[in-house]
Amino acid sequence: MKLICPIAGVGKRLQPFTYSKPKAFLKIAGKKLIDHILIKLKKTFPQGTKICFIVGYKKRQMTEYLKSQYSDYFKLHFVEQKPLGYSADTPYFSGLGDAILLTKDFVNNEDCFIFLSDRLPMEDYTSILLNFHQEKCDGIFNIKRVKNPEFYGVIELDENKKYLTRIVEKPKEFISDYAISGAYLFGKSMIPRMFELLEEQRKIKIENGQEHIITPVIEQLIKEGVKFTINEMHSKILDFGRPESLLEGNRQLLSELKLKDPLYDDLRQSGNIIDSKIVPSVFIGENTSIKDSVIGPNVSIGDNAIIDKCILSDSVIGDGTHLKKIISSKSIIGDYSILEDLLKKNITIGDSSYITTSNMKSF
Repeated sequence: MKLICPIAGVGKRLQPFTYSKPKAFLKIAGKKLIDHILIKLKKTFPQGTKICFIVGYKKRQMTEYLKSQYSDYFKLHFVEQKPLGYSADTPYFSGLGDAILLTKDFVNNEDCFIFLSDRLPMEDYTSILLNFHQEKCDGIFNIKRVKNPEFYGVIELDENKKYLTRIVEKPKEFISDYAISGAYLFGKSMIPRMFELLEEQRKIKIENGQEHIITPVIEQLIKEGVKFTINEMHSKILDFGRPESLLEGNRQLLSELKLKDPLYDDLRQSGNIIDSKIVPSVFIGENTSIKDSVIGPNVSIGDNAIIDKCILSDSVIGDGTHLKKIISSKSIIGDYSILEDLLKKNITIGDSSYITTSNMKSF
């Protein structure tokens, strides 16, 4: 079985964080999003499994990091999705359908498992593989009931609740609350026809803001009699595609962490936490110092940060940040940002931002 990860896009919904890095590089609970996903895959697939990453935006950052971290376990392949054009120096791409089409030679008519970089199941991917081999089907999708189906591709099932009869991308009217959740497994029996349809779709001219998605291809395969079934995930599937869902994912990951030192007593003894209160669940990165502050619950702090006289909860704080006299919750603060004297919820700023009322000499 071949694995495919489309990871070329800019991640517009996560701007300004993605101005300087791919969205899969956002760091939550001590690890990049792509790390959380690949750790799950290592629990499911054997060493030597082949993965093809479809890269584009920040391709050099992505390929160098993946090669340095995962080439000892997976056999890595990379194909580049070229931008369709540029808008204010930001590239835009032609969508998931065209991305998958680029892997035709890599797949070579074998079973293929496609996973998305902004969806993370709290359980691993074992169940979808087991169900695929146990069921009489041509393919299988991870699905999950969701509260906001308008953000997802949703499905309808037959009367036996087994096979897909319809799939609709981001419906404006309610169709179903069963959403495809970040993983598709296509059997080799239907792979040639899938790539034929993707090739036909690619010839349709599109403009900025439009994409060749995979949903119409799946819909056509269903009409032609291809049998797709479902693997319903019962634990949470975290969605990191939007700032608000990223914060929810942060809360879930922190709740799952089994820290040996949840109150960070060791850091207090080393002098890195001084006169501060830590309210679990909290993750504090390496070489981070905290003074005269209240941190938590549900706060992820990156490496080499300096936190002074702050009260923070339900937030994600990047590497190398300098925060002084900040009272905030539900905030996402990018790497190497400097903030001082703010009393504000829902702060959302990208990397290397600077908001201060002084020259920050204390730092």
